[in-house]
Amino acid sequence: MNRSHLVAFAAVLLAPAAAAAQPGYGPPPPPPAPQGYYSQPTTTVPGGFHDRTGRMALGFSLGLGGMQVGDDDVTCPSCDYDPIAGEFDFHIGGMLSPRFALLFEVQGNAQTVAENGYGATSLVQATAMVAGQYWLTPQLWVKGGIGAASLSYSYDDGYTSDSENIDEGMAIMGGVGYEVLSARTFSIDLQGRLVSGSYDSFDQNVTSGTIGVGFNWY
Repeated sequence: MNRSHLVAFAAVLLAPAAAAAQPGYGPPPPPPAPQGYYSQPTTTVPGGFHDRTGRMALGFSLGLGGMQVGDDDVTCPSCDYDPIAGEFDFHIGGMLSPRFALLFEVQGNAQTVAENGYGATSLVQATAMVAGQYWLTPQLWVKGGIGAASLSYSYDDGYTSDSENIDEGMAIMGGVGYEVLSARTFSIDLQGRLVSGSYDSFDQNVTSGTIGVGFNWY
């Protein structure tokens, strides 16, 4: 074997080693990570707020408290006990951001003002309002609203019920609540609410204040 053959033979043997030593060559990159649990979208946004943007807001609450006409507490002179006011409200709307909801809200407050052997008479204030609810923290929120109010007497003798309208007016509402159970699609909160109706026929405000519990779906 002459010298030229030896050179060619050595080049064939050394070619793989030379190729491996060239920059840019190496083991292939690992395959992409499979799509699984860790790739799921998060349900919170910065600050720990639930990501409820674009979701419907629906809920109701029940509460107990008292009512005032002007500066005077609503009482029941003919009752053998000191009645308290009951409250129910319902809202529906949407989450415009993780921290703000725009709502349509209806609320009713009622308190017994007279009672006899046949039944009871209650003072009833009903309101329909546009409200905004804003979360200061992921669980603490404040609410305010404005709309229309209606004041009436409700009669119930145990067999039939009837009502007598007193006046229509304007309503304003404020509230604060804390979500004791807080999730992206559901919450239970403790809340305080204050609603006031203004009426021209007797130039007085009727104010209802209650503490209650609310149930909300998103």
